[in-house]
Amino acid sequence: MRTTLMALALVVLSLLGFGIVLLATASSVRAQGLYGDPHFFVNRQLIWMVLALGVAWAASRFDYHWWKETPALSIGLYLFVVLALMLVFVPGIGVKVKGSYRWLGFGPFRVQPSEFAKFMTVVVMSVWMDRIGRCVRQFWKGAVIPVLGFGVIAALLVLEPDFGATMVVCVVGGLLMFVAGTRIIYLLGFGAAGIAVVGTFVLANANRMERIRAWLHGEESGSAAAYQLKQALIAFENGGPWGVGFNQSIQKYNYLPEAHTDFIFAIGGEEFGFLFSIGVLLAFVLILVCGIRISQRAPDRLGRMLAFGMTVLLVFQAGFNIGVVTGCLPTKGLALPFMSYGGTNLITAMLAVGTLVNIGRHVDVSDERMHTQVVKNATIKL
Repeated sequence: MRTTLMALALVVLSLLGFGIVLLATASSVRAQGLYGDPHFFVNRQLIWMVLALGVAWAASRFDYHWWKETPALSIGLYLFVVLALMLVFVPGIGVKVKGSYRWLGFGPFRVQPSEFAKFMTVVVMSVWMDRIGRCVRQFWKGAVIPVLGFGVIAALLVLEPDFGATMVVCVVGGLLMFVAGTRIIYLLGFGAAGIAVVGTFVLANANRMERIRAWLHGEESGSAAAYQLKQALIAFENGGPWGVGFNQSIQKYNYLPEAHTDFIFAIGGEEFGFLFSIGVLLAFVLILVCGIRISQRAPDRLGRMLAFGMTVLLVFQAGFNIGVVTGCLPTKGLALPFMSYGGTNLITAMLAVGTLVNIGRHVDVSDERMHTQVVKNATIKL
């Protein structure tokens, strides 16, 4: 397990390092234009990174069993997140950007509660599924209550609107129910209902429909989303197999919108080439392998659920972001974990990593205790 944890730490630190390098080049033009300092976004991200590393260290030392043994902690934080998601709609507290209420303003900093909502979805779902045990096959305990648990968060996210975060919460919640043993018929029923509800909101939202048309018809739609995707694909085309070189990107000169946030992967492909893109994909595959291994060897059901949920949280977002940037999926506002600019998503990603390390450390302790017990039993027999 130590090898797994070392591999996980190495790949995450590598992504963080490459993320800072990419941010330095991808954000320089925009930062210079807005703030007169090409390093504005990098300096902020470095502050967030220090905080995120501290949070990851704390999470790795925090006994994950406390989530179960102290219900007031998990329930209290869940309710706090729900309250924060409500506060984004309050004038003077919530910050409206591009027609969406997704942020809470604290002076020069903004916090996105939806990121913490994703993390708490994994925690609350894992604790509940562990607590009910075999009752997971029952309709109310195994299906209705869990769906209500993440459904409240999903409903608030739809109202912001933030369909990317809504999708993450629903996918993570649904997969946790599946691996816990909820009956497939219940999952299919609630899944169909959820798709119908979210689909109705999407159809009623002109901006979301525009993004879907842009994905289906490309430039013919004439939309901003189609333009953004076209510029991302141009970035990959410019990069070729080897890239144009560090800080030589053309697309960062305000051709590609959100070049330092949701579309930073395209700038990486332009400057460092196809091999860089493959390297990032392999890095997240390695995170998936490490996370699944930790989940399989976790000493108890709670550890298995938490490890699986945190792994899905990281890898699903990465896969969806890369799918959007490469044109495989409709445009959606999801950050690339460890690399996109943004403090809240970075802290949440490192919280997930810290939790995985915590569970992995308990695997080593459990194995050591088992070995000690085997030795004692053998000694007694002799």
